[in-house]
Amino acid sequence: MKKLDVVGVCNALVDILIAADEPDIKTLGLTKGIMHLVDAPRQTTVLEHFSRKPQAIELGGSALNAIRTLAQLEKATAFAGMVGNDDFGERIRRRMHQLGITAHLGRGTEPTGSCVILITPDGERTMNTHLGASRLYGEAEVPHDDIAAAQVLHFCGYQWDTEGQMQAIRSAIATAKRSGTLVSFDVADPFVVGRNRDAFLKVIEDDADIVFANREEAKMLFDGPASLAAQRIAASGAIAVIKLGSDGAMVQKGKDVYAIAPVPTQVVDTTAAGDMFAAGFLYGLTSSKSLPMAGAMGATLASDVIKRVGATVSDAALALVGAMD
Repeated sequence: MKKLDVVGVCNALVDILIAADEPDIKTLGLTKGIMHLVDAPRQTTVLEHFSRKPQAIELGGSALNAIRTLAQLEKATAFAGMVGNDDFGERIRRRMHQLGITAHLGRGTEPTGSCVILITPDGERTMNTHLGASRLYGEAEVPHDDIAAAQVLHFCGYQWDTEGQMQAIRSAIATAKRSGTLVSFDVADPFVVGRNRDAFLKVIEDDADIVFANREEAKMLFDGPASLAAQRIAASGAIAVIKLGSDGAMVQKGKDVYAIAPVPTQVVDTTAAGDMFAAGFLYGLTSSKSLPMAGAMGATLASDVIKRVGATVSDAALALVGAMD
């Protein structure tokens, strides 16, 4: 069995990026800056509203963004998800093959999921996600052998949508814990924290070895500032990684607290900033770097991805992170 660095389990989506204005957000009745789970008719309504605006299509999904970047950094990776029997599903499969990611993509009876990302002039992104085939992911698709062979299992809170997805994650966690594989949990979004707070707190307390959250998510989870969240996560035995936007980040393990300096940049689009921070941090962790260095790697990739529209970091940023020591 080939040894792996990181295995991701999450939604495999297509991202559709659109430049929007504040009135668009209000007209559509959206809450700016969060992810909205929508059904197919609602997704059609959103797309029709922007039918005359340019649309950029990329491959997406939170953990898949991180896995893709880790693969570009020459880490041995695998990813498990569910796609439809359609062109978007094939595009995801081909891209993963191109990057050398071991693919475990089930084929569902629904279309491949999509995420419409509306980017306002301040760089904030408001997401409308139709999970489609991703909602059909279940325990039968979990790549137990690859999880057992990996340093890290990485997944996101977006999997808490159906009982099948949740059971799959529980099964993946069980395999990781039996095998000595680290469990990395990105809580993902304030919307999903609001829906699943108690379940997330249980994962943090019982299972997680690494927890990623931003300032708002941390406040929702622990009803307090980022420092309290970091302390509570660290008290559970996990490494707390609290992303603080323009203030950088905070990493805590046990009683040791590290302030991660921000990398100054001009914000164009915050899409995937958290995913890229996770990618950089996991790259450092699986490369036996110190926690401050892993945090700096995360900050470097996050600052790079927000310089442009989309969820892809530059070759220069990849080279910089690969050379950091």
